[in-house]
Amino acid sequence: MRVGVLLSGGVDSAVALYSLLEAGHEVIAYHMKTMPDEFYLTRQIKHKVCCSPADTFDAQLIAKHFSVPLKVIHVEDVFRRTVIQYYLEEYKNGRTPNPCYLCNRLIKFGFVMDLILNDGADMIASGHYARIVEGKLYRALDREKDQSYFLASIERRRLAKIIFPNGDKTKSQVREIAVKARIHVHSKQESQDLCFIPDGDQERFFKEHNVEFSEGPIYDVHGRELGRHKGLIRYTVGQRKLGISLGSRTYVVRIDPGRNAIIVGKEEDVYRKSFSVSRLNLLEYLPEEFTASVKVRKNTSEVPCFVRHNGSEAHVETQQPIFAITPGQAAVFYDGELVLGSGIIEEVL
Repeated sequence: MRVGVLLSGGVDSAVALYSLLEAGHEVIAYHMKTMPDEFYLTRQIKHKVCCSPADTFDAQLIAKHFSVPLKVIHVEDVFRRTVIQYYLEEYKNGRTPNPCYLCNRLIKFGFVMDLILNDGADMIASGHYARIVEGKLYRALDREKDQSYFLASIERRRLAKIIFPNGDKTKSQVREIAVKARIHVHSKQESQDLCFIPDGDQERFFKEHNVEFSEGPIYDVHGRELGRHKGLIRYTVGQRKLGISLGSRTYVVRIDPGRNAIIVGKEEDVYRKSFSVSRLNLLEYLPEEFTASVKVRKNTSEVPCFVRHNGSEAHVETQQPIFAITPGQAAVFYDGELVLGSGIIEEVL
């Protein structure tokens, strides 16, 4: 079988490539460029990011090491029109977007996947930690590294053409394999910051895109003005560091872009049990009403819930309150290990 591997230049995708070769597949590597190389020359990269010039160099070395062809795919334009523009618009609307969730759907397993399949590949593979069994998406065996939360955006029809060779491995096992296979990036650190904000400077990013955020009022949940905030970009639901002293432990409860305002309250004010979801992406055939568990952020635990949907939107009621349900983030539904679907949190009720 001919498999196109998304080779990022990191250890995970390198081991995925190696595993496919060991299984006897014909492999072609594809390296994705989301930003021009010149962009990184003007930024101080504080943490490891994907798609940098250093990653391209590592991908070339890995492909040469295994004697597989490497093709570079430039997606700078479509990435800017979709992911970056989405990121900007969501922040303008007082929301906290999840660009990696969107990138997996529109770029990696959308635009790029189509290019690879049209280039003659039978399947596409990557180093992500998740499992696909008979066209269904499951969590990775390594719960700590599981990336199913970010992959739940992929269209159901595409799953049957995707392979995740690392889904049944732990991260330590992947690194051990890399050492044995003499892969030079066996100890390479993982990506942390966004590829389009490699220095982590959100404020500069928005200024460069002509998006201005002005100071505005901070209200408590009763409507009393408590102070002034320094621009909506600096805040997200559940945040404690507000830049002012309010005399007690205070959290962001809601962002109101219409009034350019931050609403704050006590910790209990940030817990909610009900929210709506848009852009619903069902990976299983589900009735209009179903029960599941839901995860509203990557690093939170799932909570049992009841879901009512119409195929494109859903209303979710959880059995117990969840801290900081945030508009713009992804809500992912599970049935045990099986991923049922996902969507974007629209409104907290």
